[in-house]
Amino acid sequence: MIMPDLLKYLDNYNRPLTASLNVADQMILTRLPFLPWQAIVSKNFSDEVPLRDALKQLEQQLVHTSEYVLLPNDRILIQKLQTSFRYEKVKLSGFKIQAPENLDKQCAAITVSIDSHTKIIVFRGADGTTLGWKSDLRIIYDADSTTWQDFAVDYLKQVGILPFDTLQVIGFSKGGSMAIYAASHASSDIQKRVKQVVNFDGPQVASKPTQTEPVKSRFQTYLPQLPFFGIGSEFTNPPIIVNSTATGIWQHDLYSWQLHDAIPVELGRASTTDNFLTHELRPWLRQQKHDRAQLFIDTFWTILDKSEAVSINDLLKHWQQVTKAFRIQSNSWDPMARQMGQKALQSAFQIIVTFAHF
Repeated sequence: MIMPDLLKYLDNYNRPLTASLNVADQMILTRLPFLPWQAIVSKNFSDEVPLRDALKQLEQQLVHTSEYVLLPNDRILIQKLQTSFRYEKVKLSGFKIQAPENLDKQCAAITVSIDSHTKIIVFRGADGTTLGWKSDLRIIYDADSTTWQDFAVDYLKQVGILPFDTLQVIGFSKGGSMAIYAASHASSDIQKRVKQVVNFDGPQVASKPTQTEPVKSRFQTYLPQLPFFGIGSEFTNPPIIVNSTATGIWQHDLYSWQLHDAIPVELGRASTTDNFLTHELRPWLRQQKHDRAQLFIDTFWTILDKSEAVSINDLLKHWQQVTKAFRIQSNSWDPMARQMGQKALQSAFQIIVTFAHF
């Protein structure tokens, strides 16, 4: 049986959208801050524009410029949302983007209004290109890069003072990390109004939350079956592992995630935590110069990308090729870096083995 993806979901699911968003709706909304709304959606939270009108303006804008890099499926999404009865009453406001010319510091957010009582904050990190994905991973080892954290906390604080009842905070990739961080560091008054915090394949970065307890039961993370972005992270609640049809690193693309009705096809729940990855590798990476840490991450990125694995079993079958590729790629590294890389592979293998029954 062929399962639908997000774009097919829009064709088949046309009931009016309500405040009780399903996961597919949340996934779709995470694509919105990746679109170039600068001249269309106001930074002001009280100045709302209907989604359909904003998309029509955006489509006209994209016809006359090649300035913006969008995923092909994002362009299809723009067309489908314009005619979607389900999203007819959705409104947008508060689009803010930080450091648009600097991938490492870039992040953005937009506020989505479903009705007068419910708002959804959607965060993103760098743009949706593979270079943007790599930049999102930098938060794993760059302890000094806190601009995204400050941006997320401040944005949530600004929305939190508005007159409405409930709030959802969601995001994809680094945007998911931003959602978790902002909700963890929000005031107790704001946390009481947060109904749900959803992270789609974003790494969990160690932090010192001020008041996590009231909302931690409302945190949920979704990862594909090859969780390159989430492996080694200590998530508040066990992440849901979902089915992707893509290979290697491309499982990070939400458009490759398969749906059953309105939720991702769930393979199970699993821990991605590992003592070495969290408490030894990450601190070591943060002590390295930026280019060395980036080389370390890029090496594993390249190896996984070239594996062309779709499932955990695919990756396990070709694990010897993975370790061989690592030996070749790390041949010029210093002994400590090679040792850390070998231990990282061993830890990743132990985590991946636990996913094999999915």
